[in-house]
Amino acid sequence: MSAQDRQLLGINESQNAAATTLHLIFRFLRTVRLRSGILVASLILAGIAGAAYYITAERIYESRASLLIVRIGTGVTEENSANNGNPINEMPTFIELMSKDQVINRALKLLPAKYRTDFKGRPESQWARIISSNLTVSSAYSTNILDLSYQSKDPKAAAAVLSAMLRAYLQFLNETHQGSSEENLKTLNNRLADIAETLEELTQERLELKASAPELVDTGDKNSSSLSVVTEAIRILTTDYSNARKATQETQNLLSAIERAIANNEDILPFAQKALDSTGTTGRQLIEQSLGLSTQNAYLDQRMTQELVELQSDLRTKQQKLGPNHPDIKSLQDQIATKQQYLEQVPIIQRQRMAEMSRTELAPRLLQIMNQELQKNIQMERAILESKNAEQEKAVILSQTLTELADLDRRIDLLYKQQEELTNHADGIGLNKDQFIKTQVASAPTTPTRPVSPRLSITGILSLMMGTVLGLLIIWVLDIMDDRFRTPEELKLQLETQVLSMIPRLPELSGEGFEAVMCHTKPHSKDVEAFRALRTSIEFSPQETSRLVCTSTEPGDGKTTISSNLSVAFAQSGKRTLLIDADMRRPGLSTLLAMRDDIGLSKILRDTESLEVSIQKNIRTTVVEGLDVISCGPRPVNPAELLASERFSNLLAWAETKYEQIIIDAPPVLAVSDPAIVGRLVDAVVLVVRPDKDRRRMVIRAAETLRTLGCALLGVVVNHLNSNDAGGYGYGYGYGYGYGYGHDQEDATEPQDVAKGLSALGESVPFPASGNRDRSKAA
Repeated sequence: MSAQDRQLLGINESQNAAATTLHLIFRFLRTVRLRSGILVASLILAGIAGAAYYITAERIYESRASLLIVRIGTGVTEENSANNGNPINEMPTFIELMSKDQVINRALKLLPAKYRTDFKGRPESQWARIISSNLTVSSAYSTNILDLSYQSKDPKAAAAVLSAMLRAYLQFLNETHQGSSEENLKTLNNRLADIAETLEELTQERLELKASAPELVDTGDKNSSSLSVVTEAIRILTTDYSNARKATQETQNLLSAIERAIANNEDILPFAQKALDSTGTTGRQLIEQSLGLSTQNAYLDQRMTQELVELQSDLRTKQQKLGPNHPDIKSLQDQIATKQQYLEQVPIIQRQRMAEMSRTELAPRLLQIMNQELQKNIQMERAILESKNAEQEKAVILSQTLTELADLDRRIDLLYKQQEELTNHADGIGLNKDQFIKTQVASAPTTPTRPVSPRLSITGILSLMMGTVLGLLIIWVLDIMDDRFRTPEELKLQLETQVLSMIPRLPELSGEGFEAVMCHTKPHSKDVEAFRALRTSIEFSPQETSRLVCTSTEPGDGKTTISSNLSVAFAQSGKRTLLIDADMRRPGLSTLLAMRDDIGLSKILRDTESLEVSIQKNIRTTVVEGLDVISCGPRPVNPAELLASERFSNLLAWAETKYEQIIIDAPPVLAVSDPAIVGRLVDAVVLVVRPDKDRRRMVIRAAETLRTLGCALLGVVVNHLNSNDAGGYGYGYGYGYGYGYGHDQEDATEPQDVAKGLSALGESVPFPASGNRDRSKAA
């Protein structure tokens, strides 16, 4: 599992935990609403107890006063100077001092005997502790004011004790700080002398340090510019050194290239050109002259060419006047030929000469020049590096000197400030020798007129809180101990669904088959009206209800009785009805109707014949007109797999085309998974609940299981109610069915206003606590 998956899993778990907690809170609030009478009773009892306490409690009075404390002088240490006048550091000491025994004992001596009412019956050794326990001293933040309060049974005694405490406190402060000014002044003078001596030493040290660095010039600025000048020189030398290294490297590279060319008998004229460019104009002229490559040769060649052009011009002029064999013509032609031959031979001669000179004279001369140039660059590079290192050493020394000077200046400035502050303190102490701390009563002790305890508002709030907590605790304990539904409203709120009908405890009928079904045997009995009400609730439901599953939380809840009587009620209303016993594990319906044999649902689901042929062989026509039954059949080893098969779905589809109402009797929800399998294939599920035996948590779990698995929970049917013990909400009274519907009435018709009677299902009247079970307990 990746880290992201673990993170998502943790988020989902936290969300689920939060949702579960919220659900439990809302569930408890609904329980509180249902048992609000307990909460009201707890509040009433708490109110009575609070009123009794308020009436009988002893009255306590509180006197208040305030004292202003101002520090005039201070100590001479740096810490005391920094904390001068700071209430945060001063007031806790004064607060603690007020509660000390020395101050309280002084106050007891100043307190008149008639105001010692709080000490009656107590030994004198406990008087100081009594005053300390009743005294409260505090100070508001960032103030120099002490707030005092004292509580007593006598309002005049409270004010008297507080006055004695203030007088004792002022006396203690005056005695404690008397004579402190002279001692502090002496200490200040000694400290000032030490500071003056230290200042003199630091000043002398600064002068010596300044003399050791003559480059430093005082300009009036603490940050001298001498270091900046040295830094700029280092920067320039660094640039020059970089250029010198570059020139040395270029010369070295050129010398290496010339040496390789000479060794390989290559043309060195290109390297000679670079060498001549690097040596300057003077070097170029010397090399050209030594090699015979001066500009005079080029001038002679140019002059010879000019003379050739002039001879050719004279020849053309004379040819116009003279014949071709004229001596002048011959002479000019010979001169022209001689000069042309010379000009043609000069480049060849020069090239031959240059090649020879390159081998014999140019190469050695060029190597000599480049070696000299390389040595010159190396010497320049070394000189610049030495200058740079010298400047860097100077900068380091200068920086250290500046740092030491700055530290000395800082220490000197700090000592001057301390000297000035201590001088001011000494002046202040000299002016206030007689008083170190000044105190003044800001507000005198008051004589209270109303008690501070007990207070009606606080007593009422505490009573309300205690009553609420007690009531909620009782409801929580009862909710844990009594885990059953007590009212229809509680059932609706906890399951978040509707109550379809309230079924009374039915009498046991003799006989077999449908003779044991109340709706068929006694159709005019008032007990049958509950099933007709159930039928009406299902018909009036806004959702489709032609295919229903009837199940329960646990075995013995009466689902078989409900499904059999409900199917008869639908058949009696004129609907073509099919009743299927899908409880192939413990078939209570087939047992009730005496249909335990080898034909039924399991035979249809395991048969290899066509579905319609198999159904015709296994369906039963009953004595109830319009009602057919498919019993459970032989008990299979895999009932859940058979119900989940496609053949069972096809069976329901076939039944839907033949019948108007289909009712399936399924096993209990919490026992097996069969109801959830069937519930996903039908329109809705009806859950049968017996309040006298079913635990609340089990019923809630059953409803949540159906919803979680995708089943549509239509509602619940409350079964097995005792009409005689219903406390005004019984079957025979709550709905009024007893009026006009007797056991022997033959011509009774169904009530036309049954829907109006259904509205009474939400009343909060307790269920009967009967422990009897119906005759279908074997299911």
